[in-house]
Amino acid sequence: MNILQIDQSKLSDYATISIAFEVKDKLHVAPVGNGLGGLQLVKIPCTSYVKDYDLLPDCHPKSWPKQFDLETWGLFIAVEDDQYIGAAAVAPEMEGFKGNTSILWDLRVHPNARGRGVGEELIEAVVQWSVERGYGTLLVETQNVNVPACTFYSKMGFVLGTVDAHGYNDPLVEDEVKLLWYRDI
Repeated sequence: MNILQIDQSKLSDYATISIAFEVKDKLHVAPVGNGLGGLQLVKIPCTSYVKDYDLLPDCHPKSWPKQFDLETWGLFIAVEDDQYIGAAAVAPEMEGFKGNTSILWDLRVHPNARGRGVGEELIEAVVQWSVERGYGTLLVETQNVNVPACTFYSKMGFVLGTVDAHGYNDPLVEDEVKLLWYRDI
């Protein structure tokens, strides 16, 4: 497997890798002592469904150039046997986020390649990109419906720093809990 840094001219190739996954469980936020004793995330089963972030408005990679200056981003693609099997996008520090923080904007691994270390290799490329630019922290946002991603980020050294049960007002995701994970790099 090779991890290649690409520019936005290859965004169509990047977008061929599915980000969809099956939701089987959710992390339920259970306040302890009305929150004064902390929060506990409890994995609960749910009716299975497929979640595809690319179907949400303005979330598909091909929509990013209309919203962001991708010349300042790090875009990476994982290639194995001439097939695209994973991709990652890292954005520089953005207004509204903690200073000195780069943002893992997107991480996707082809369903047939999941569990084979592709995500780990992409994270390491993103970390290297961030360190080379002087960032001290890497942030990633996910949701309570993406239990595999939460487990993965925890395994990769990210620490859950923000739990926002009211973080989304879009009707398509308003029942989801916003989770922000941080990793010192």
